[in-house]
This record gives sequence, C-alpha cells and structure tokens, in this order.
Amino acid sequence: MGLQGNEIIKLLGLQGVAIEHTVSSDSELKLVIYARQLREHCICHDCGNSIEYVHEWKLRRLRGPPLGIYQEVWLYLRQLRGYCHICGDKIRSAKVPFVHPQFQNLILSLCEHAGRLMEEITCEAVARLLRLNSKTMWDLDQWRMRNMLPIVKLPEDINLSHMSADEVHFRTMPKENSFTRPDIVFVTNLVCYKESKVLSNSIGRSSKSLKECLKVLTEPQRLSIHFFAVDMHDPFISVIRKQCPNAEICVDRFHLAEAVNKCFDEVRKSEFKKAREQKDEFQQEMLSPHRRFVLVEREKKLSKGDLKMLDQLKQLNNNIFNGMILVEHFHKILDKTEVSEFRKSLTLWYRLVRESGLKSFRKFAKTIRKYRLNIESYVRSKLTTAVSEGLNNKIKTLKRMGLRLYQQGVFFKQNFTKMRVFKLSLCGYNQLVLATPRTFGTIHPLLKNGEGSRKVTKRGSFKENEPFFVSVSSLYAVCGGYSLARIL
Repeated sequence: MGLQGNEIIKLLGLQGVAIEHTVSSDSELKLVIYARQLREHCICHDCGNSIEYVHEWKLRRLRGPPLGIYQEVWLYLRQLRGYCHICGDKIRSAKVPFVHPQFQNLILSLCEHAGRLMEEITCEAVARLLRLNSKTMWDLDQWRMRNMLPIVKLPEDINLSHMSADEVHFRTMPKENSFTRPDIVFVTNLVCYKESKVLSNSIGRSSKSLKECLKVLTEPQRLSIHFFAVDMHDPFISVIRKQCPNAEICVDRFHLAEAVNKCFDEVRKSEFKKAREQKDEFQQEMLSPHRRFVLVEREKKLSKGDLKMLDQLKQLNNNIFNGMILVEHFHKILDKTEVSEFRKSLTLWYRLVRESGLKSFRKFAKTIRKYRLNIESYVRSKLTTAVSEGLNNKIKTLKRMGLRLYQQGVFFKQNFTKMRVFKLSLCGYNQLVLATPRTFGTIHPLLKNGEGSRKVTKRGSFKENEPFFVSVSSLYAVCGGYSLARIL
C-alpha cells in the first residue's frame, strides 16, 4: 500500500499544499511528487497579505529528503502568482514556508537532514550520499555555521578548573615575490581539559589571539580557573597572568622533553662530525641521524641489544655519556610528585650541567631557571597540553579531508566573499545551541538574515582576530563535540 497524501506532507514537512499524485521509479530509486498550493493558505511573499486574484500557477521543481528506499525525492509544486492590493496591485508569488530562504530549490527538511550529516562527515561525502552538488552542500554548511556563530554560548555546568591553550598551523600563504618570506597562519585554540573540547579560537599566536579566545569566558569563569597549561610562549603567559589571576601556569612537560632532546641532538651532531673526521665507523653508526631517538629514549624502554651498544658508546665518548645522563635525570625530575623532591633533584641536575661543560645544556638550564615556578605548577597538577595537541592533529587531518572544497573557493576571493573566512570553533561547544527549526515548516527568526558581506584581504590572507569557517563542519563532532540529533 502506497503512502497517502497527508503522510507525505507530514514526512516532508510541507505546509499549505495538497498532493495531486506521485510517480515512483524503483530501478532509479526516485520518487516524484506533484502538489499544488491550497488557495486559502496563499499569502503574499512580501507583505504577508492574502492574494485575492489568481494570475497563474507557476511550476517549481524542489528537492526533498530521502524517503525510505527512494534516495531522490522531487516535488513539483504549483505555486500561486496573483495580484496583491497592499503591494499596489502588483503580481506577487505566494509564500512557500517550507523552502529554504537562501537555497530556493531545497526543502527545509532536506537542508536539516544534510546539515546534520555534515556535522559528522565531509560535505563531499554528504553530496555523494544525497546525490546533490558538492558546491551546494559547501554553501549550505557555511550558511549554517555563519548563522550559528552569533548565538553560541557555553553550557552553564562546564568545569573550567583545568584549561590549556596551544596554537596549530593552519596554512602557509604563498610568497608575494622571491624576496619575502611566506606568511604562516596559526590558529590559537582555548581548550577545556576536563571536557576535552575547544571553547574558542582566534587567528594568530600572539597575546591578542589568546585575549580574543578568553572573551568567551565571563570574569567569574576566568577566576575559577586553577591550572592553565601552555608551552613556553611568553605572550600566552603574560595574558594568562592578567586575565586569570587565580590560575597557576603550567609549562607543558612534552615541550620541555622536546627542548632537552634538542640540546642532546646538538651534542650528537658535534660528536658525529668528530667521528667522521676520525673515521670511527662504530661511533658514526651509533651517532647517525636515524639512531638519534634511541640515544634519548628512556632506559626502561630499550632492548637488551640497544643497551649493550649504548654502554659501549658511553665508554668511548664522554660527552655523549654526560648528555645521556642529563637527559635521563631530567626526565626523572619531571616524574616527581612533590615540589620539595623536585627542587632537590633540580639542584643536583644544575650541578651536573655545570660539571659536564656542554654549552647546549647550560643554555637550556637558564631556560629552566626562568620557568621553574611554572614547572613546579606542573609537578603539583600534572596538567599538560596533550588534549590540545590531540585536537590539533584532528583539525589538521580534517582540514586535509576537505582539501578539494577548500581550494575551490580560493579563500573566498570570487565566490565566497559574503563569508567571514574560516571558523574552527566547531571542534567544541559552538554548535550546542544551533537555532535550526524543530519543525521544517517554520524558520527561526535568528536565521532569517545572514551577516553582511566582508571582503577578504589581499592574497586571501586573514585579518587578525577574525572568526573564520572551515570547509567541513564535522570538525566539532570528531573533535569531541555533541551531535545535534541528540540535542534538538
């Protein structure tokens, strides 16, 4: 038994229409619905007044959402065009409440269905599944994000006691000429450690960028932050001290480990050159670049064969032996759980650095003295930027997934000048209060008007601290956001 007219109207979210007949094709999985507007429900599209005299019935071809086995659903609608006295006896089209205000050939139920899919997968994949144009899906995705942005707010019960901030490389802009360096674009992300979500972000990696991110938090929320993890980036640290006075700033352990490994790598490079000059094959093999990670690995993670070869290297090269001792001891210092034990071990490490005479480690020791209090905060809290780094990797992965659509717009120079470049905040809470219609026949008042056009700067570069959109809204879902299907 086929679907009745009222059932089709309810499934597609139609209003003020009557179904005349339907034509289906099981081989092509296509359903065509012929409908006509009800005369008593026809009002002027401009003024909202009823239309008294009929001029013509215009045939419109609209795309609807999938219904059961039918992947393509087309609605051929007879739309009334008549004379409106309020508009000066001009011919006006009757209002169709279930058609998208910007995408006039799409029904609202299809836009809602496609929009929720684009929260989970890429625009290209949604276009392939729904048999739609990928460019249209891109435009719809951008329209949804642009209109969601002004009404975004954080949940009231969010735990902000532990926070982190880190920057992620977004794009390297091409050089204007051979004498200038390429412009590298970074994005600063503000992450809630307890919830593992991005709260806000801003273009750049300066103090202004982090200030812009912290604007999403109220003053009581900023005062409630106990620990704030960052790398050894002074602009971030100065902003946190001013904006979050109650927060203890923690230097990320993995950035410290990276710095001490670089110090040892400088020692390895110098000793490798000496071994090459002396034609010492064993030391050349052990100090070669492809074995540099074995030299700085923790002893408990090495195999017996590696330990035996390292013991032989230590006997032959005193500088490598001292460097390995300093690296291993520094890792043990960061493993301490009490500040008093940390200070005693750090004092011993300072003495070992002085006795070793290695310039790279002596320079690194000055950096440790500068950030000692911040490292002690890490010892107390064990807070790192690991969550931020994980989100950054997902952002980079999804950015590459949307590469084709990302390049198609050429940074909105030609086709997307009405959009405000890119927004990565969808990795977090920014879609929790999406104002899309619960019923497809009505449009939320906040979604009627979009933002004004804003031209992109020269060469498609970004303006400082401006919001920006990304090509796939699935960013927020994959990076720890919530699905709108579980909220609306």
